[in-house]
Amino acid sequence: MRRSKAWISGIVLMTAAALPALAQTDSKAMLLKHLKTSREFTLKVAEQMPEASYDFKLTPPQMSFGEQMVHISQALGAFLATLQGQKPAFGKPASMTKKEVIAFMQKSFDSVIDGVSKLTPEQLSKTYATDDGQMTGVEMVMSMLDHTTHHRASAEMYLRAKGITPTEYQF
Repeated sequence: MRRSKAWISGIVLMTAAALPALAQTDSKAMLLKHLKTSREFTLKVAEQMPEASYDFKLTPPQMSFGEQMVHISQALGAFLATLQGQKPAFGKPASMTKKEVIAFMQKSFDSVIDGVSKLTPEQLSKTYATDDGQMTGVEMVMSMLDHTTHHRASAEMYLRAKGITPTEYQF
């Protein structure tokens, strides 16, 4: 009887010890799911704008539609670099044509999805000093998603100003 109680107690303790890692794995899977959805949705928005309107601005001080798309992509890399303990390297597309901007976006999203998939539980739970204050790795990925949503929503307004109904929202 004592052996079975000790065995059960051991199983309970091992399970309890594994929960933080399991929670991190579940968090990472959830974040990756949303990054992939964000990638597909953002690329659909980028595809909707005609090539001739990639330089369109709602008002002179704003970024053009193409610049919004490039900004989203560059920010993805900056967030990931911080999580990986690196300095951001803000790449840019070969040109501001629709084809080159979308290729740059695809590469940026693919890189961040791959990078987040390789983050350790320690990197996800670690606290980072950012321009927006202290954040855990999970919070940084959530901020990355929020930043993308903000600029994609701006880009959708550019589409509406051109008489284009944006693609249906995806979550």
